[in-house]
Amino acid sequence: MKRSSWIAAALALVLCAGEAGAQRGTLLYWWTQAGAQGEWLLRTVYDGGSCPAPASVRALPSDSFPVLVCQQRLGPEPVQLPGMPRPAAAPPTRVQRVVAIGDTGCRAKEQDCTDPAAWPFSAVAYRARQADADLAVHVGDYIYRETVSDCGGKLPCGDNWKAWKADWFAPVGELLAAAPWVFARGNHEDCTRGGTGWFLFFDPRDVPANADRCAGTTEPYAVQVPGVGTLLIIDTACAPWYSTGCWSTGGSNPVNDTARAIPAYARQMAQLPALAAGGPAWVVTHVPIWARDYPGQADSIGSSILQGALRRASPGGELPPAVALSLVGHVHAWEALDFAAPRTPVLVLGDGGTSESEGLPASMPSPAGGVAVEGYWAGLAFGHTVLEAADGGWNVRLVPVPATGGGVACSLRNGQLAC
Repeated sequence: MKRSSWIAAALALVLCAGEAGAQRGTLLYWWTQAGAQGEWLLRTVYDGGSCPAPASVRALPSDSFPVLVCQQRLGPEPVQLPGMPRPAAAPPTRVQRVVAIGDTGCRAKEQDCTDPAAWPFSAVAYRARQADADLAVHVGDYIYRETVSDCGGKLPCGDNWKAWKADWFAPVGELLAAAPWVFARGNHEDCTRGGTGWFLFFDPRDVPANADRCAGTTEPYAVQVPGVGTLLIIDTACAPWYSTGCWSTGGSNPVNDTARAIPAYARQMAQLPALAAGGPAWVVTHVPIWARDYPGQADSIGSSILQGALRRASPGGELPPAVALSLVGHVHAWEALDFAAPRTPVLVLGDGGTSESEGLPASMPSPAGGVAVEGYWAGLAFGHTVLEAADGGWNVRLVPVPATGGGVACSLRNGQLAC
């Protein structure tokens, strides 16, 4: 063989080996989630290589996130990619049982993230997997180790793969692939905190093309769930009074600029009646419009910005009549609130693992925003919540991690919540 032919053959072998190697990226994580246009998506995370057909690249590896994120639409046929021990969770066809969690990341400056007793999210996720739900819901705040002030000087820290893996992907375990998901964005996923990771992994839209790969706020969307109705997903990452993730008053002690935040959220709230499409509907978001929180601050009975937005968007300042329930987080506790008509009952699901809010008031002030609080139940147990269809309504259970507090059982019937 001529020398030139030998070199060409050797180069061809190297190139082929490289291409074959590029196909052999290890599948690290996978899950099924709702899209923003009525579709259901399979997302996969690899340590390199290329996306298997027919998946497309969602995000290429980078210095901060050295993983490949792929995506494909799901149909009715089962999908089992190489590396999956079983087919991916299929889009829901009839939901009878929902498992819901929220506020799951580790607040490293307050919790020992290496101690499951101090940060029990892995136990929460393990027990939630045993619920064998038809649908899983997360109401936001997946990562708490996203800034130096939140990390308390401990590693991993930052909006990067190591922190996201430590706070979410590693501890969530088998729950991630067990059921189709609906994800809401929390304020810890705004663009000053964990926003890049949120868009790479969980936002249903394309990853923003800007340098940060993050967008301040996104439009609400509807997810049709057979057996439940319509889920209205609202991005409230920038709704807390103190948030500067989207709008800021500036100065030495900046807070949220209500002059810009309220009109922005009013435009979103005005879209909800059309998205609800006659109902029944549940709102899924992070920051609660109404909830018990610490007194002496603007959001002591829920987000003052969202309340102001609703007053602009609807004549009575309430959610559309089709909405039967709100699933929210943000307050690090479990709460069930029932109001006089026409206000929607609320479940606060901020008990997924983040250090709990100690010293909250014993009850919700009534009236709240002019509407009587007819029922209020709360707890500080870490756990997950199961909603199970029964007798034309839903039975609701807080399932606590043992030794962290007691459970709560409730029923949702005809627009009223009782525990």
